[in-house]
Amino acid sequence: MREPPPRARSRAGRRAAALLAATLALGACGGGDGPGRRVPQAVVPVRAGGTLTYGADQEPSGFNVNTSADNTTAVKSVTVQVLPSAFEAAPEFRPVINGDLLDSAELTREDPETIVYKIKQAATWSDGTPISARDFAYAWRQQNGRDHPANDVASTTGYEDIRSVTGSEGGRTVTVRFARTFSDWRSLFTDLLPAHVAERAPGGWNDGFDRGLPVSGGPFALERYVPGRSLTLVRNARYWGQAARLDRIVFRFLPESAAQPAALRNHEVDLIYPQPQLDLVQQVRQQADVRTELSFGLSFEHLDFNFRNEHLKDLAVRRAFALAVDREQVVERTVAQFDPKATVLGNRIWLTGQPAYRDQSGGFARRDPGRARELLRRAGYTPGRDGVMARDGRRLALRISTTAGNALREQQLVLIQSQARAAGFDLRIRNAPAATLFGAWLPRGEFDIADFAWVGTPFAVSSNKAIYAAGSRSNYGRYDGARVARLFDRAIAEPDEAAAAELGNQIDAQLWADMATLPLYQKPTFLAYRGAFANIHDNATKDGPFWNSNLWGLRASAQ
Repeated sequence: MREPPPRARSRAGRRAAALLAATLALGACGGGDGPGRRVPQAVVPVRAGGTLTYGADQEPSGFNVNTSADNTTAVKSVTVQVLPSAFEAAPEFRPVINGDLLDSAELTREDPETIVYKIKQAATWSDGTPISARDFAYAWRQQNGRDHPANDVASTTGYEDIRSVTGSEGGRTVTVRFARTFSDWRSLFTDLLPAHVAERAPGGWNDGFDRGLPVSGGPFALERYVPGRSLTLVRNARYWGQAARLDRIVFRFLPESAAQPAALRNHEVDLIYPQPQLDLVQQVRQQADVRTELSFGLSFEHLDFNFRNEHLKDLAVRRAFALAVDREQVVERTVAQFDPKATVLGNRIWLTGQPAYRDQSGGFARRDPGRARELLRRAGYTPGRDGVMARDGRRLALRISTTAGNALREQQLVLIQSQARAAGFDLRIRNAPAATLFGAWLPRGEFDIADFAWVGTPFAVSSNKAIYAAGSRSNYGRYDGARVARLFDRAIAEPDEAAAAELGNQIDAQLWADMATLPLYQKPTFLAYRGAFANIHDNATKDGPFWNSNLWGLRASAQ
């Protein structure tokens, strides 16, 4: 794909390039440069037509991935080929311009920071409406936190720094002027909604796309969605760019992870992308004519604390819980069983393998239930007859939740439940389907401790801001750290890559001091597909495995 024009490589461009180079140290499967978009290293000739069935372990909660309720990989797997983005995340963990949508995207002025996007003349929504500055302006106004403060927005980062979005040349040129420098401007304007539809949709930004996407700006269009059963994408016949090879992709919802290997073996599905676990990985790898990829990407498993809980709002309780959990044992009993490279994660901003990474867990690196109990005693807790701590007559009973049907995570919670009991915590497991956990419980704060993964972008610092920002819908636990907020603002505007990376580590150090969340491990991804299909490659970023699904197809040599 086309690199940013030379003028983009000013101070903001240099910082982004260096941070991306740091990310490259993680490695990935597939990817490469070339004309157009979504092009892996080698494109295998495929036949036109056909259907691929995907065994999806999670069901979409809606289809506006830029809301906190729908900000999940299950939704992104659908929208990545339906809704256009200015830049996309390549498998090598770097942003690439969407060459089908844009002729160029240039930083034309540094003060005030000004970006000019040139939209292709042929770019249109599937109903014939041109994709234009109106769509960019709609995205900005809905996500800047000012124009529509009641909006459910996954992140206002970057959008809140924009002063204006204007169109010219019939709306095909978009000029974005910033009030404050935002070095990671390539992270903006992803999964654009059709403004002409959204502005009149009942429910608007928050709820107008809960049941579908009426028009498409990508190689595929959403044809049908049957909640609880399936979803069908079909080739967008009006797409102006490189046409999809397949006629359709059918998402068949299989939330029970144990059912996916059998469905693949019985030819009920052609592709799975499950949460990896030992038995599942072994079963799939033993199947004939099935190809697999196991890789580590920009995703990490962690525990979220609800700061509104009567116990967890106390720093001593959160620290005691962190000391009660044996994270090394969690890794050994779960992900390390199928990949020995898996290790405990000691940083929330940088992942293991990145040059800026350093383990900052300090005194919380090892389990210490005795010290945990001492912290609780100092905070006014005393043990009951059953060993569970209590304060003012209130037992230290907490709900812990994750995605139901995910055997690895369910096993993980049972292990953590046992570990925490030794320190006086009474954990009660309360799981839910992904659509409920991410679409309702987390956004509404209906949890005490939640186990899930954050999937990152090539922009390590700015993409994390919304997770810890006070008032952000993605800050499910309602953590509020003034120093962390100031550090994020400095890091996002910092043109020097080394200084920005150091600020990222200062942010994480403060998050450890506040015990905002508890990181567990960098999360591996596991992709498996039938060998009759070609051009399927993992992309362990937020764009996920469907990043290049317009190139998928049945091998030309397959019978």
